[in-house]
Amino acid sequence: MTQIARRIPAWISRTNIYLFGLALMMVALPTSKFLMSIAQFILIFNWLIDKNVLVKFRRFFENKPAMVIFSVFLIHVIGLLWTSDFNYAWKDLRIKLPLLALPVIISTTPRLQRKTLYNLMLLFIGANLFGSLFSIGKLMTQEVFEIRDISVFISHIRFALNVSVAIFAGIYLSFQNKFYPPVFRFLLMISALWLIIFLGLMEAVTGITVLIITTMVLLAISVFQLRRLSIRLLVTFFLIAVPVSIFLHLRSLRNEIVPREPFFHENLDKLTSHGNPYFHDSTLIGIENGHWVGQYLNIDELKEEWNQRSKIHFDTLDQRGNPVRFTLIRYLTSKGLRKDADGVNSLTIEDVQAIESGVASINQLTETSLNRRLKTVIWEIELYRNSDYIRGKSVTQRLEFWRAGTRIIAENFWLGVGTGDIDRAFKEMYPKMQSQLPPEQWWRTHNQYLTVFATLGVFGFAWFIFALFWPGIRLKMFGDYFFLTFFCIAALSMITGDTLDTQAGVTFYSFFMVIFLLGREEKDPLPGSPQPNTFNP
Repeated sequence: MTQIARRIPAWISRTNIYLFGLALMMVALPTSKFLMSIAQFILIFNWLIDKNVLVKFRRFFENKPAMVIFSVFLIHVIGLLWTSDFNYAWKDLRIKLPLLALPVIISTTPRLQRKTLYNLMLLFIGANLFGSLFSIGKLMTQEVFEIRDISVFISHIRFALNVSVAIFAGIYLSFQNKFYPPVFRFLLMISALWLIIFLGLMEAVTGITVLIITTMVLLAISVFQLRRLSIRLLVTFFLIAVPVSIFLHLRSLRNEIVPREPFFHENLDKLTSHGNPYFHDSTLIGIENGHWVGQYLNIDELKEEWNQRSKIHFDTLDQRGNPVRFTLIRYLTSKGLRKDADGVNSLTIEDVQAIESGVASINQLTETSLNRRLKTVIWEIELYRNSDYIRGKSVTQRLEFWRAGTRIIAENFWLGVGTGDIDRAFKEMYPKMQSQLPPEQWWRTHNQYLTVFATLGVFGFAWFIFALFWPGIRLKMFGDYFFLTFFCIAALSMITGDTLDTQAGVTFYSFFMVIFLLGREEKDPLPGSPQPNTFNP
């Protein structure tokens, strides 16, 4: 063994292997689920081959914050006691293994120096830049029907969360003149600005929302730390102006979408210009750009004129797989045209091509990507509110998930359904509540808080909230820039996603939670904060 050890190069040390595992994880988080697994295997193997592994185990059990983070995995193990579907339970626990491995490894390994952490974060920013440029390349060179599909490495929601962390890291590091030269810091700021633009191009509503709210939290805290009254007043004005502006903008978009008159009113015409009767179908649900989809319909005229203008027959499917007739009706409505021969004849060649490709609204061609996405969300909510109609892959679909989750909680309030039975509980609940969702979309809540409550009951949920907040409170880390920005992003993501129930999500949470809390020597206080830089765990 001694001879073998002598043959190993000096640079292959356990410390360097650990750093390599962390670096690989930074690269993998936004780009590769496979590399996430490889990085964890490297970290686990490197940790286990230490001759002092038993000492490290004891050190872990003495570290209360690390134990509390690990307990999120443990309460799901306890949930096996009242589980019947163990196949699903083992699958769920296997996904959550980062909650077991990463707190143990990182909390018992020597802490990173500040410069080392910064360099690792540079790798993370670079990986997000690579992912964003790759996604834009796909958008520019391939036909993309759903903008979310440009995120090819991990889901667009998880990617947006990683991008959000990278944005805050890039902005912070761009001010570190002690560590990086001016040109490099300028490039970091440009990178952060590009990633903000990229979130808009990707129409990542979740990412943009957490970015705005996290920024507001940082500014709200800074108000109490800034000494100059003029700057404090300016920041306070910004904190008030931003949410008010967002509210007014959303209300303006809603006013553009919602019709001003009721569906049936006295001024409705009865005949087309060709003398054929209009059919006003209130069961044909939907609104487009302030117009009712079901008003002013004459299907015979629509079919005849459309078949003369397009090679795709009226009774077939468009290029996105939707019925042409419905795409045409919605598109005409969005332009304020009647669904008759005159309406079809008013379409330009570009309009016809758009309809053939599956574009159902003029907004998809004329609005900015973010406004288009916001209008779609408002349209879906109005549709759901007025008719219970659910559009696949939509905000309203998520509202239906939440409704199912709250029903499961109401029926299993104290203990939940158990770790393995949560999937079965949802599949049994949707028929019971007569949901319009098809069976292939009988999914879980897309809300981590509701999922934990439904799975483990009120006691498990209460402990989960404790485990989420207490480690940061115990170590006084809510005044640390990296931890606070990450925590806001992660906690907000759990409102609209099952963050801990996917490999990319649970690895993202576990890794950054432990690295920022327990994996470094010095804090990074918020700008203007007088608190010390060292830890006192």
